[in-house]
Amino acid sequence: MNVFDVIPNNFFNLLSGKNRSIYVNCLLELFRVYEQGSILGMDKNIARQAIEDYLDLNPLEEELEDQDEETELTNRDRANQIIRRLEKTEWIDIDVNNNYEEILNFRDYSITIIEALQEISNDSFYDNTEDDGHEFRGYIYTSYSLLKSDYGEYGMVLDQVYKNTLAFVREIRKLDSRLKYYIKTIVDHSEIKDLINYLVNYKAELMDKAYRRLKTSDNINKYRADIIRKLEEIQEDKFIMETLAKEYLVKAHNNYDMAMMRVNKKIDDIIDIYNSVSYIIDEIDHKNKVYVNTTIAKIKFLLSDDENVISKLSKILSFTAESIKDNQTNIAMNTIRPMFTLSTYLQISKESLYTPRGIYKHIENQFLEENDNRFDQILRDEFYKEFEIQYSEEVIQKYLDEYFRKNALIKASEIINDDMSDEGILRLLYILVYAGVEMNYFIQPLDNKIDNSRFIIDDFEIIKGEN
Repeated sequence: MNVFDVIPNNFFNLLSGKNRSIYVNCLLELFRVYEQGSILGMDKNIARQAIEDYLDLNPLEEELEDQDEETELTNRDRANQIIRRLEKTEWIDIDVNNNYEEILNFRDYSITIIEALQEISNDSFYDNTEDDGHEFRGYIYTSYSLLKSDYGEYGMVLDQVYKNTLAFVREIRKLDSRLKYYIKTIVDHSEIKDLINYLVNYKAELMDKAYRRLKTSDNINKYRADIIRKLEEIQEDKFIMETLAKEYLVKAHNNYDMAMMRVNKKIDDIIDIYNSVSYIIDEIDHKNKVYVNTTIAKIKFLLSDDENVISKLSKILSFTAESIKDNQTNIAMNTIRPMFTLSTYLQISKESLYTPRGIYKHIENQFLEENDNRFDQILRDEFYKEFEIQYSEEVIQKYLDEYFRKNALIKASEIINDDMSDEGILRLLYILVYAGVEMNYFIQPLDNKIDNSRFIIDDFEIIKGEN
């Protein structure tokens, strides 16, 4: 069936106008209240109040479309306007019951789209919902439990195991795709504040919610061997395979051989997925290291930007590329040509480069000896100080322990002062990198900003783990 035979022509208009963010946020809020109400629908007055409450907490920066600028509307008026818009684009229906009450219900296809929007928003930055995002363990454990049960519902069990396996693979692919997105941000952004903000989001969204759980509590190796062994036992059991083939006869147009082939293929597909998924996880491991290491390297590069020849050349190339795009090639070349002009000489004689070798005389008492090694000690102290600024796990843990003695929760804004040196920025960076189970502290993004004299970054909490 063509999808647009089901979805109305103006359905997606709600997602494409200039006020799309307002409509989607109100739509999601309305659906949240709708799900908590009666199975028969929601009173229109309750729906209007839900949107009005949302608008009270989230004032509009600009008025809605098709509104008279001279007319001053209340949030109640705007709520009515939004409901009319939802009804016009056929996201909702409003019917009148026997008590002459207006009842709001969502269309069936609307519910499917809204659930997809909810899932996408739950995977985005600063997700404060109770949803943990990627549910690896749920899919794997369900498959394991179904195969361990022995109720004779072989067809149902195989179908559910297959669906859960595919759902697990989808979560892995989503995680992989999200990692690629973060790696791309390193190329797309050239400001320290942006790179730090993305690293905060990365640690909270992917590392704590998905990647670390996949490597620990949701580790597929806990159940993978048992799942594969049980599936192989099913393939070797003639009675079970014949039972499954009979259940698949309708799908195979009453062809027994075709039914048996479909059963075998489905089992083989599941086994292949569980055998190969470790390679996917290894690739995710690699991308995780690439992202973290490349982010650190780029921030260090940007911190030395003022004195770095490579960064200056990069700026020159960027300027030239932008000028060429704007069809200003001659202007660009004339601008940068003086930077590369070298003085030339018509003739250089070998005598002009010749310097006679001086007389070398051995001095009995060398400089460092005459000064009782004090100069040498200064050099060594500076060397060790520089070495300590490599920010090992021990250095960062010792630094945070000073704060954790007073409070188990620290805000980044509490440890960043106005005089934020390069050393302070790098320390903050390594605090983010090391966060996790091993270091026993975690990162939680906050909505407020850290307004520092050097740059503005998003604030975050550093939460001490349980001992």
